[in-house]
Amino acid sequence: MDVHWFYCVLVFHKLVSVWSRELLLYSLNDGNKIPAVALGTSLGHLADGTRVLPVNHSLAQAVQWALEDGYRHIDTASLYKVEDEVGLGIRNYVRDSHVDRRDIYVTTKLWNDAHERNEVRPALRKSLEELGLEYVDLYLMHYPMAYKVSHKDGNISRTDYVETWKGLENVKEANLTKSIGVSNFNLSQMQRLWERSRIKPAVLQIEVNPTITQNELVNWCNDHGVVVMAYSPFGAILGRKKDAPPPRADDPILMQVAEKYNKTVPQVLLRYLLERKLVAIPRSTNKDRIKQNIDLMDFSLTSEEVEELSSFNSNYRLRTPAKWYPHPHFPFEKKNLTSMEIKHIIANSKDD
Repeated sequence: MDVHWFYCVLVFHKLVSVWSRELLLYSLNDGNKIPAVALGTSLGHLADGTRVLPVNHSLAQAVQWALEDGYRHIDTASLYKVEDEVGLGIRNYVRDSHVDRRDIYVTTKLWNDAHERNEVRPALRKSLEELGLEYVDLYLMHYPMAYKVSHKDGNISRTDYVETWKGLENVKEANLTKSIGVSNFNLSQMQRLWERSRIKPAVLQIEVNPTITQNELVNWCNDHGVVVMAYSPFGAILGRKKDAPPPRADDPILMQVAEKYNKTVPQVLLRYLLERKLVAIPRSTNKDRIKQNIDLMDFSLTSEEVEELSSFNSNYRLRTPAKWYPHPHFPFEKKNLTSMEIKHIIANSKDD
């Protein structure tokens, strides 16, 4: 094989790899399509609750790397305080690659302090200004819980999430977003919203990984044409949380599956979500891990392997914000805390 032919083969395989990533799309119930892997852009928070912010445009660089590696979906939120960085990364990529902005799918979210119907549009317009975009592809209600100013003041708003949803319907009809959906809703909340909505939610974003499979909720969404986006795709499997149940990254079952496909354990965990037709949202600012997290299209898990990974389910939730327990629309199961413990958590908490 001459050098020219060898080079052509390499280019062909690279193009096939990129095309296969871009073609992995799920259809939404509103006629739009959503890419199956999204770069998560939350940088988390410190022990005192302070949000971690990017330094020297590190997140903008991560977004650009992701797009260069074949990602076509970026997930962010006003809460993360990084929408400006996300927008910068997108603009830099569009400028350098001459790709059309329409080929990049952007998700952002409405925060809890703007749940009045007439507050939704200004909140989205602010996000669009931060992002430097004319529209987003998906706008999600971040939580079903409304607060007048901030939850740390215990300033609960009684605004019904059904009323908030009307504001999301309005911004969709104003073409400020192509699709609308919700995040962190439980099954009964999804059912109630579905029955009372004029425009049905296209997406539900929730925590899903082998230790919290959410089968009942995912099945309901499948039956109603709602695509599920899975945040915290690795759960505590790659971490060191002492109270977390098994498995860990060195679990023999995970290692065996990874070895079989010549992949890493994180790649197996992400492919597990794709086999369940979920949108995976890995987050990273590390160039190599970003690339690794999208390299999922050249292998598939068997149905038996998906079942085996699902058998780790213990309904373990990585984060249960106890500071929000008193809210009537709190969507998660509550851990067994005394009222004094809850008051202490609320008094010492900051935005999550």
